[in-house]
Amino acid sequence: MSQEKPNVIYILVDNWGWGDISIQGSTTPTPQIDKLASEGIRFTNFNVQNQCTPTRSALMTGRLPIRSGTQKVAAPGEPQGMAPWEYTIAELMSDAGYSTAAYGKWHIGDSYGRLPNDQGFDDWYGIKESAMAASFSSTPQFDPEVFELQYIWEGKKGEKATKVKEFNLESRPNLDLELVNKASAFIKSNATNKKPFYLYLALTQIHPPFLPQKGFEGKSGAGEYADIQMQVDFNVGTILSVIQEAGIDDNTIVILTGDNAAGEQSAEWQGEGGSNGPWRGGLSTGYEGGMRTPAMIRWPGKVPSETVSDEIIADLDMYPTIAKLVGEESKIPTDRPIDGIDQSEFILGNQEKSNREYVITYVGDKVFSVKWRTIKLHFYTAEGTFSPIVESTFPKMYDIKNDPGETRELWRNEGYSHIYLAEPIMKILGKKAKSMKEFPNINPGEDFNGY
Repeated sequence: MSQEKPNVIYILVDNWGWGDISIQGSTTPTPQIDKLASEGIRFTNFNVQNQCTPTRSALMTGRLPIRSGTQKVAAPGEPQGMAPWEYTIAELMSDAGYSTAAYGKWHIGDSYGRLPNDQGFDDWYGIKESAMAASFSSTPQFDPEVFELQYIWEGKKGEKATKVKEFNLESRPNLDLELVNKASAFIKSNATNKKPFYLYLALTQIHPPFLPQKGFEGKSGAGEYADIQMQVDFNVGTILSVIQEAGIDDNTIVILTGDNAAGEQSAEWQGEGGSNGPWRGGLSTGYEGGMRTPAMIRWPGKVPSETVSDEIIADLDMYPTIAKLVGEESKIPTDRPIDGIDQSEFILGNQEKSNREYVITYVGDKVFSVKWRTIKLHFYTAEGTFSPIVESTFPKMYDIKNDPGETRELWRNEGYSHIYLAEPIMKILGKKAKSMKEFPNINPGEDFNGY
């Protein structure tokens, strides 16, 4: 008996610059990822949130992260975590009869009740927060009597998550290898049982501390960052091989994206590697370099191969799109705003245009920028994570199609002939403000039982 519903594998790469794959300009070869891109649709205008936490929340809920208090990466000790009443994609898939697993970095809740096994996943293995936590215990100021040791965790649905081992500079290098091995076993088991599955593989690379897994140290000859680029490519290739060996290639949707861009590329600080391609800015900015990451989807026989699109698509869209592709769109909640837009017909090649015309970029609580078609309006700017936030007296406007580096301000350099373009953008923001008044946002870490 064959399995009817398609499997879904979402591979998320951490801090992945637009130019970090060779098909988009990287000098470090990424043949497995390039091959995956050629077998489906590759998006050159895939937009995410400005940091790890909000993007992961957007993927899980299809909702602007500010709605559930996940609009920024919380500092240790700050209130944090996605609201437990959010109906995640894992819960939707589980309710549709899918096996679900999350392997890797979570970063949208560090307390019991807010972990992956509390939010729809049957199985979880990974870390609660950022990979940077691996280096905490190595600093001279670290005192285990004051600060909690960091751990790798595992959890089963309906059970309390437990510690596996300390997460430190010794366990950090091979964590992604462990995740890939667990993902491989999960794929094989479900393929054997002919059980549809949803796998969320959230790799912890490419994120400091940059420690390549065994076998990749020095492999690139170009430094640790390039070593890890090759590692990521190899690990993606491993998953693709497992799918093929399990005989489920044609019935498996593979989605590969980043969660945010590589570190800032400013004059003050050049980051620690990575390329955001021709785009200005990076992590924690509202510029295109911070919003765009590599992204691709493969579903043999369904998604046209050898397709490249510069149409606007967003991380928020993955929630309703996945639900529609597996025939479970009726399970999408109707008691709350869903900011994601179903892109299934576009992805399947049944229409030329994306269903999305705009992207709003929040940095914390502030609307930094809005992209509408090819026009970008900035209300606040910052050149990077550690740069000051600057509010403009008059918003800055750029034509990103002809000015990908966002260097030529239309209003300043061409008079005010483009001022009318603010109108559709202000209407978008007005609708969101009205929605947030009707369905109030909650504060980070706050419990809320619904509207």
